Amino acid sequence: MSPRPSTLLGLVLCLGQTIHMQEGVWPKPSLRVQPGPVVPRGRPVTLVCRGPAGAELFRLEKDGKHEYYGQKSESQDGWQGTKARFHFPTVSEDMAGRYRCRYHQDSLWSEHSEPLELKMTEEDSTPPSGPASRDYTVENSIRLGLAGVVLLILVVILVEAGLSQRRAPQGPQE
Repeated sequence: MSPRPSTLLGLVLCLGQTIHMQEGVWPKPSLRVQPGPVVPRGRPVTLVCRGPAGAELFRLEKDGKHEYYGQKSESQDGWQGTKARFHFPTVSEDMAGRYRCRYHQDSLWSEHSEPLELKMTEEDSTPPSGPASRDYTVENSIRLGLAGVVLLILVVILVEAGLSQRRAPQGPQE
């Protein structure tokens, strides 16, 4: 007895629905960037993908392409799960873009994380060195203090002049 085409079609549809349902079984990973999403050119950046405790392998994707793979590492910050760190020692123009990550667990890949936009800036955000970076707070405080003393002396002189004018006799005495 051979199976009918409608029976085979039903089996394929059930199997396809089961596989489709299994793709959404795992929680969505999260993707963060350190120090932040805007990084000066030439500086280091680390993208951290976090998944549940059973995650075996992580994948970082840039602009929809499978770019980088990372091994899991146990979380040290009290979060019960695993994470993978993707460290880039120097940010260049080609690193700017939209990143997402996913993890592999029990022979299945998770959903993608929410996208993270990494931007590169040309300027270096380090403070300049040398005379231009000098802190003038102390010098300005001294100047304000001296100005206050001079103002106080002027007020004392004006008050003394006003009081001495009142004490002076008004006109000739007879």
